[in-house]
Amino acid sequence: MLAFVALAVLAFLALLVLSTGRRSARLLLPDPNGYDDFIKASGAAVGDVANWFALDQDGLRGLVSANAEALRLFRLGLTRQCSLPTDSAMTNLSGMLHDFASLKRLAQLLAAEAQLREMDNEPARAALIYAEVVHFGNELSRGGFLINRLVGIACESIGCGPLAKLVPRLKSDEAHSVITELQKVDSARVTWDEVRRNENRFCRYQMGKSFNPIAWGMTWWQRWRSMQQAAVKHKQVMAHERLLMTELALRCYRSEKSHLPARLDELVPGYLSNVPQDPFSGRPLIYRPQGKNWLLYSVGLDGLNDGGKPAGRGPSTKGDLFYDSVW
Repeated sequence: MLAFVALAVLAFLALLVLSTGRRSARLLLPDPNGYDDFIKASGAAVGDVANWFALDQDGLRGLVSANAEALRLFRLGLTRQCSLPTDSAMTNLSGMLHDFASLKRLAQLLAAEAQLREMDNEPARAALIYAEVVHFGNELSRGGFLINRLVGIACESIGCGPLAKLVPRLKSDEAHSVITELQKVDSARVTWDEVRRNENRFCRYQMGKSFNPIAWGMTWWQRWRSMQQAAVKHKQVMAHERLLMTELALRCYRSEKSHLPARLDELVPGYLSNVPQDPFSGRPLIYRPQGKNWLLYSVGLDGLNDGGKPAGRGPSTKGDLFYDSVW
């Protein structure tokens, strides 16, 4: 009986959302659209890209050389405004899902190119390529639904993890270039409000295809839970990228001035355009100078300052996030 009442309430709420939701105007797409270039690049990719990590230096060089055209198209797309064709994606969901695997291969192809540069002892070039992967993940999410943002986050993680490992190897001038690229991504980041609006449009479209209030209620509940979980991942990737750029800025400052800043705002404007905010607290990232070194962290998923105690892995873990935290 209680279950029936709960479903009835959810159905009523879903019906209310469907009937009162503001109908969005048809979205205008950029012309040219970088998303089209990404699709072309994914179609041009050849070879066993998914297993790039198993290749030796010669194998990576052959893979990268064979994909010169795919890489050209990819980088062309990064120079243009980008948006998923939202309206057509709503009516052709299977086509959009089919594109996901190919688009993720592009991120893997870039990772292969970056790994090759590392093997060639060119960490600065590798770092900039990883920053391109981060940029790609953000642009891949633009105009998209929840699932697009999750794919974008997965692509960003392909760039973030290896980039964090390169941080100690970058010289000051090389780090400045990476900071610039990461700041560009952060300043044009796809917001969670945009993702939520697009997901609500998609949900209303799907529910409007048939009259089934009980199914509407169950769908609304499942999507609400999925949105809550994905919002945490969205904040997590933001925190890692902001920690990365701030860590690089601190290293540049110490290298060039032979001492540490007392506060993060001393990095502005010479090293950062603004003091990065912690997406989990809404306040600046926590910075504590400690002699010649420092602590820099986000309060992490639990929203609490644990004094720099590293967090473990998992959605409910306690502890703080660092630029090189595993996630």
